[in-house]
Amino acid sequence: MYIFCLMVHVLIDGYNLMAKMDGLSGNLEAQRERFLQALSQYRTQKYHEVIVVFDGEKGGWGTESHERTMGIIIVFSRLGEKADDIIKRMVKDDDVEYTVITSDKEVASFAETFGHTAIPSEDFIPKLRIRSNVAPGEWKDEDDDDYRPVTVKKKGNPNKLSKAARKRKQKLERL
Repeated sequence: MYIFCLMVHVLIDGYNLMAKMDGLSGNLEAQRERFLQALSQYRTQKYHEVIVVFDGEKGGWGTESHERTMGIIIVFSRLGEKADDIIKRMVKDDDVEYTVITSDKEVASFAETFGHTAIPSEDFIPKLRIRSNVAPGEWKDEDDDDYRPVTVKKKGNPNKLSKAARKRKQKLERL
């Protein structure tokens, strides 16, 4: 008996997701370390390839930096370049089908243009929390004052999701 499983390639806009979880204040290096540990636990349990792209725009090196830590591929953009630019380049040039985790609408739209699936950071956080042993108060939760549900008026059949939304839902269930 053979079990066939397609590996999911999760491409994460690092600081975008971190900002949605904790905000970006205090010791950024310690926050990043906790974030990577949670992602590592997620990767270990789900067997997905996880790639995190961080901005080096204001404080990076002259060249793009790649490293593998805790099983996660970490990419820092070079000085003067945004993580968004690297993510766009990857979804445009690579032959891999990515599930892009970002709340940046421009990046999400760009990824979907090239056939990838974009999942908002807010939708991925519960998947990450369930699989990690991060203490409950460490990340923002729906009970926080900053949490505001987003409502959007839809056109068309209210009982059927759009094709893009169905694809997003299917990918989100696999995460």
